[in-house]
Order: sequence, then structure tokens, then C-alpha cells
Amino acid sequence: MSGPVNTVELYYEERGQGLPVVLLHGFPFDHTIWQAQQGALSSSARVITPDLRGHGQSPATEGDYTMDLLASDVLALLDRLDVPRAVWVGHSMGGYILMAALRLAPERITGVGLVATHPLADSAEKRIQRRESAELAMENGSADTAFSMMSQIFAPDVDGTSPLAQSVYDIMVNTSPSAIAGALRGMALRPDSTETLRELSVPAVIVAGAEDKIVEPDTARAMATLISGVQLVEVENAGHMPMIEQPDVTTQALSSLIRMVSVQER
Repeated sequence: MSGPVNTVELYYEERGQGLPVVLLHGFPFDHTIWQAQQGALSSSARVITPDLRGHGQSPATEGDYTMDLLASDVLALLDRLDVPRAVWVGHSMGGYILMAALRLAPERITGVGLVATHPLADSAEKRIQRRESAELAMENGSADTAFSMMSQIFAPDVDGTSPLAQSVYDIMVNTSPSAIAGALRGMALRPDSTETLRELSVPAVIVAGAEDKIVEPDTARAMATLISGVQLVEVENAGHMPMIEQPDVTTQALSSLIRMVSVQER
């Protein structure tokens, strides 16, 4: 990346000791989506869950939140915590950030978890749609984005009025419009990461919701063919939020990744 990067100081939570594991939430959520995994994995690892720029309790800035910029924020956090190398797990946009980090600082990543995400750049149509959605968020506020996403993110049998669904809605509503707009524009700018994954040489796990409407299972299967030795876990009765919809299965998949990295690191 050329020129200095103006990183922000991310809010984060940390539990456990041992192998560092960073869990990156997707758009437009915060670190609390990983609550179940943070608790379970902290018995065997040092689990770090940041709020990305503009999300949760981290500061929002104006402008485009490119994936390189968001990855640089996370790298700066790990510098602050004196963590030279870690397992990175990314959900949805968090996966795009992980792939950016693989280009920026591959030596800092000991294992890769890709949850409900994919390596493809946006189509021209999708880029336009994201930019229009960014303008709408700035005009109408975060509730518009949250409302439109509610029908997309869960498996069909999840009750949209349930406490689980409402808690996710509340996270989205509380994300600032400037962060929603910045992230949407940043995702529209991201490059294709297919070659980045082809070159991957660390342990990797893919977690895909069998009923994900945003990243369909076929897309996850195609991604799995790019990565040598990858473990693909298709989660039944889960949509785009497997860590919340089926927390135990998701935790098991990430535990497997941690074990693979631990063996390699010995």
C-alpha cells in the first residue's frame, strides 16, 4: 500500500491465553456476534474480538472504508497487543478484510477461517447497488439498511421477531450511517481475491451456511477448490449467520482450525 495509513484505535475484547485468534465480524455488525465462540474457544486460545472501524464501539470516520484500510486497523491493534502472528477468522466482510491482510502482511497470519464469505470482486451491477445503498444510509439512517438485511441473513425457519433476530437487528441499527456508507463503498472497491487464496499455505477452514442467501453454498464449494487441504464445513439450518444460528457447529469448525495451527506451530 502506498503512503501512510491513518488507522484508528479499535475497541476490542480479549479472553483466554495461548495461540492468538482474531475473530472479525461482518457488515454491519460488531464483535458480539462471536459471543458463543469467544467463550468456548478461550479455554484453549487467546481470543481477540475487535469492533471494526465505525462498528460497535470503535470510532467512525468519513470516507471509503477500503478492505486494506480495515485490515490495517486490525494489524495496528495486534501491534498494540504485541501479537506478531495470529489465526484470523473473518465473517462476510470480515473475510474480505482477512484476504486484504493476506496481501498486506501474509507473514502475520498463521491460519485462516472463512465464514459465510467468498473471494470474488463485485460485479459492475453490485458495485452500483452498494453505492446507492450507501447514499440511502446517509439520507435515511441505519434502520433502512438493517430492515433490508433482516430478510437476507437468516435461514428461513428463524423467527424474525425472536430475541436472537432482534438482537442482531439492534446491532445493525446502532451502526452509524457513515460507517455503513463507508463500508459499502469500500466493499465495492475490493479486488478479486481468487489468486490470494490459491497461494494460501497455512491451515484453513471454510464455514458455510447451507441456507445462506448472500453467499450460496455453491460459492463456498468453489472457494474450497482454491485452497490446498482446506476443511469445508457446511452448516445445516444456518443462513448467513452460522456463528449465531448454529453456534456449536461453528465453534467446532474453528476449534479444528486452532488444533491444526497448534500442531503446525509446534
